[in-house]
Amino acid sequence: MGNHRAGIAMGKAAEMALKMRTNQTAIELLDMICEPYRGCDAEFEAEHPDLPGRVHPEIVDYTDPNGPLGVLIVEAFGESGRDYMMGWPEDEGSVNAFYYGPYNQFSERYEFC
Repeated sequence: MGNHRAGIAMGKAAEMALKMRTNQTAIELLDMICEPYRGCDAEFEAEHPDLPGRVHPEIVDYTDPNGPLGVLIVEAFGESGRDYMMGWPEDEGSVNAFYYGPYNQFSERYEFC
């Protein structure tokens, strides 16, 4: 039962950052988005873009590899050439590779609970 507002704020900031991105690296964008929430017990459930408070129709969490934060997480912390989306979320290997790899590094960098 963490902070849903913090997760939504970071997710929406990532959506905007990806749309407006010029030459920033993924880690630069993540630092700008996540530093204000360092140490937060953030919940990253994705919110419907047109119906606030409802579940997003395409992604479960903003941090999923296909979510806006997830795209930046994979780019910043993922292994070059590795497809973290392959089989997601049905393939347990893809889920584990993402969560125990890039997502874990992301979470540790910003000290999310």
